[in-house]
Amino acid sequence: MAVTRYAGIRFAWMLLLPVLVGGCAVAASSERVVAERTRVDVAPAPSSLSYAALSDVARRADARLASDEAAGTFELQAGSRKVVVMPGVAAALVGSRLVVLRDEVMARYGRAYVPRALVPEIEAFLKGKSVEALARGSGGSSERPSTQGVRPRHVGRVCIDPGHGGKDPGAVSRWGLQEKEAVLSTAVMLATELRGRGFEVVMTRDDDTFIELNDRPAIAARQRADLFVAVHANSIRDSSFQGIEIFYPETQEGGGVGVRRQSVELAEAMRQGFAGAGLTVRKLQARDLRVLKLAEMPAVLVEIGYLTNRDEERDLRSRAHRQRLARAMAGGIALFRDVGK
Repeated sequence: MAVTRYAGIRFAWMLLLPVLVGGCAVAASSERVVAERTRVDVAPAPSSLSYAALSDVARRADARLASDEAAGTFELQAGSRKVVVMPGVAAALVGSRLVVLRDEVMARYGRAYVPRALVPEIEAFLKGKSVEALARGSGGSSERPSTQGVRPRHVGRVCIDPGHGGKDPGAVSRWGLQEKEAVLSTAVMLATELRGRGFEVVMTRDDDTFIELNDRPAIAARQRADLFVAVHANSIRDSSFQGIEIFYPETQEGGGVGVRRQSVELAEAMRQGFAGAGLTVRKLQARDLRVLKLAEMPAVLVEIGYLTNRDEERDLRSRAHRQRLARAMAGGIALFRDVGK
């Protein structure tokens, strides 16, 4: 069932929509390896008062439950009706609508748990009924998931932040490709794609210049950008790792809770943009990255591939692949802008 099956179908994300490294230099890669290998992916047990097991929802709705480990998603299906959720993301794709939630979907020991406020929406949709009708029939509550903060957005200006530059090459592949060069080229292409879609674009750098981490979100603020998109390339000792990663801020000092929620939505839209281009996103999650934390507007950091993976490094050398990445990112940003219109 991968979410990539929705590739090219802009329905859900246009109707409702809902890391690493401000300096991911080679010096930081060893810390990343330790984090990758020592992290324990077992969440605390969710409260039964606040969460419901997705398997229980499936049973009550007479729906099939499946998971996609590669995409990191869970899907409920009853006939042609589908609901898709992703642990760690405060949103659910309910048919042609992306519902934004107050709380994130959770996972524990391979089982998914959804906020109870979402359960009436899921069951009503899968049974082909309205939430109100389902509640009347069961005597239950008709509480609906929160869609607070979901409204048409004014997104006119995007700040693109190509990572590293100047004295800081970022990660360097065994075959000589420097991160700062690959991401700058891709970011320039992204700027062109966005301008073609009606956006104004500012860049933290458009040449081989070094910029301090704190100055990058500050540039976006001074230029009154509506979005901040940092572009990086990944590295790790294990050369089998590949794929795109999208990070949004764990906390956002500059913008607060409302802006942070929109950062999550922007990350989701970017993932859909990559899916539409047939590109795999291996990870979408929150990270405590300085360039994201200090941003005053919705912000994401995109790792466009692993320089330590030979195949992906070859791709990142290719102008055609960089153009494909840029077009996918621009598509995701456009989805975010067009939500609710």
